[in-house]
Amino acid sequence: MTSMAPAGLGQRRAFQSTPTSHISAPALRGLTAKSTTELPQLLRSTRCNAHSTGPQQSTIHRRHQQHPRRQPRGTVITRTFADPVMDAPDAEDEEDRPKWDPSKLTAVVVGAGPTGALTAHYLAMRGYRVEVFDKGPRPRAGDAASVPLVLSSRGAIAFEELGLTAQRRVGPTANALRGVWDMVGRQLRPVDSSSLYRRTYVTDRSGLAADLVEAAERKYPGRVSFHFESELVRAELKNRVAGVCPTSAATAAAAAAAAAAAGAAGAGAAAAAAGGADAPVAGEREVEFDLLVGADGSDSSVRRILKAKVKDFAVVRPVVEEGGYVGVWGLPARGLAAEPLIGFYTHKPQDYVYEWAAPGKPSVRLYIDVGGEVAGSVSGLGDADLSGGASGVASGLVAAYPAFPPEWAAAIGEQVAGTPAAPARPRRSAAILQCSQFYGPRTVLLGDAAHGVTGALGPVGLTGQGASAAIESVRTLALVLRGAQDDMDKVPEVYSNVRGDAVMAMQMMEFNELKNQADAGLRKLKFESWWYEWSSKITQGFFALAAAVGSLLAALVPGRFMNAGQVLSKLEDRRIGYSEVIRMLQGYAAPVVMAVFGGVFIGIFLAFASRLA
Repeated sequence: MTSMAPAGLGQRRAFQSTPTSHISAPALRGLTAKSTTELPQLLRSTRCNAHSTGPQQSTIHRRHQQHPRRQPRGTVITRTFADPVMDAPDAEDEEDRPKWDPSKLTAVVVGAGPTGALTAHYLAMRGYRVEVFDKGPRPRAGDAASVPLVLSSRGAIAFEELGLTAQRRVGPTANALRGVWDMVGRQLRPVDSSSLYRRTYVTDRSGLAADLVEAAERKYPGRVSFHFESELVRAELKNRVAGVCPTSAATAAAAAAAAAAAGAAGAGAAAAAAGGADAPVAGEREVEFDLLVGADGSDSSVRRILKAKVKDFAVVRPVVEEGGYVGVWGLPARGLAAEPLIGFYTHKPQDYVYEWAAPGKPSVRLYIDVGGEVAGSVSGLGDADLSGGASGVASGLVAAYPAFPPEWAAAIGEQVAGTPAAPARPRRSAAILQCSQFYGPRTVLLGDAAHGVTGALGPVGLTGQGASAAIESVRTLALVLRGAQDDMDKVPEVYSNVRGDAVMAMQMMEFNELKNQADAGLRKLKFESWWYEWSSKITQGFFALAAAVGSLLAALVPGRFMNAGQVLSKLEDRRIGYSEVIRMLQGYAAPVVMAVFGGVFIGIFLAFASRLA
């Protein structure tokens, strides 16, 4: 698969998946969030079963068969270790390894968004003491960091595993997405929400983070601590010490360092920067850690430290979407001059996404949040679109989409361009980000800090893979911690190896879909170099070939083969992994590629033979 990886992935260190074939998935089913203490016995029993020559079963397995334990009422049954997307990693026998007591370990998590907050839940559930630091204020719905977040079932399963089943935004009791309304063509693209394995949720990122932070503080008092407006400024990886300080002090120190570097010359500036990497900052305090977790997004401080201190750690952004996007919040839900859609006022929160999109024009996606507020995002805005101020943005939206409610256009213009009374909401850039590895000494990267995406790939064109992939990283880390018995010397590298293949496959599909949308005029892309632009065409060719072969086979034998669209739709099912989908598409394309190369070889051979004759 490496040869057909998306742009940039060919430069990555080859990831080798940890052997897991000997672990019996059925023997690991039915684990609850409280049954982590049984994992060493289960791993030992399944390991013995795999290497035995006869059909005899382990004592533990026989005991469970003879006396099946009834689950307490209300216990959440999960498939964490039986999920075929993430098999349990290999673990050595406990007798041959040192013991690590999670209750005596401290994890420092950088970032208190949904990824960081869920990481705190998983670690605290295992017994860790968790310190979470975030450079921003405490999250709340509709704040400056608020953007729509689409979460597929592959990410929503975390809420079941953690017992957050009463969560109002995501989970069994939340409203699942029913479809996407194309407001230009007035057509509904339904989303399958009939199965827990395929449900998708759309909600506010900051609101979800706020709920998760509150739940962690309530559920794990004294074990989880959140520190807001506190920024990581340095980390001594060998000594396992992190330096944090108030965000205001960190900002002032960064400005002073930048000024000093600008005043220096050539090698002197480089030496000053290198020498000051671990220099204390005014107001800084040191925090010791056993595990440092970077869950601080695409502009990750932890990743920046790893890049500076870890040999061969490389980061590349092969493609960036021009214009970026802006989250909007609190648009008027009632009192509009005309109903945007017949029946709109009867729609429940989070039921639908309303989309306005056309080639060469800004795109708008809105939804109704749990509190009844209309929120969403505007993407594809360039500097020219903002030059006319709030009124210019509003008139541009109405001109692009005549049926767009003028009240919403005016509110969006004020939030995107800003007014004298309120500054503009931050504009964010979307890019594919790739790291050569996701770890360092006692350090791991999760979510966008490790593998950022643009959101081009998702259910019915929605941005759902980024958030879901971030939570998959969290679940993978929790899985590796259990399988490796919290061996901090092994966990980071094992986590990176286990996660690498799925990330490679996801970004390959993301890269292809992003290029397709750019060719259709829906996105503007900026490639880092000609190499990545050329690689995007190769990736497109692979998917086009797989689609052509798949469509032909599906037409000839409809009951046995699926076309490419049907294969990609499998990603909405959390039981299907990205790597599995890529392998299915490779199965379509590989025979044709081999036949072409074989034909070329035979042609050259025959031509050479005829010349000799």
